[in-house]
Amino acid sequence: MRFRAGFVEIEQKAEGMLDTYTRLKNPNFADVARAMGLWGQTVSRADQLEDAVKGWLSQPGPALLHVHVNPMQLVMPPFMQVEPAVGMALYSVRAVLHGRGNDVWEMVKENFI
Repeated sequence: MRFRAGFVEIEQKAEGMLDTYTRLKNPNFADVARAMGLWGQTVSRADQLEDAVKGWLSQPGPALLHVHVNPMQLVMPPFMQVEPAVGMALYSVRAVLHGRGNDVWEMVKENFI
């Protein structure tokens, strides 16, 4: 699975733009924190999150909690504004016309099916 820059990509799509410069490969930031002498931990499963947050908040100094999330999952507010919905529709049309229909289908599967 390729990593995407989730939030930035979604914001670009909500504006009706094709995502640009969002296909990044990030390091494990918890490893980077530990290499710098800080507390760092990575969480990959939801059942690990509560204990990890408690451990993170109990640190006496700087600490970093690296949490893996599904980058294609949209955060749905309790209400929907018209502009982002129009932007997503515009993005979807542009993506299909540029041969990226699989990206649109992946987003639909992750959020609506």
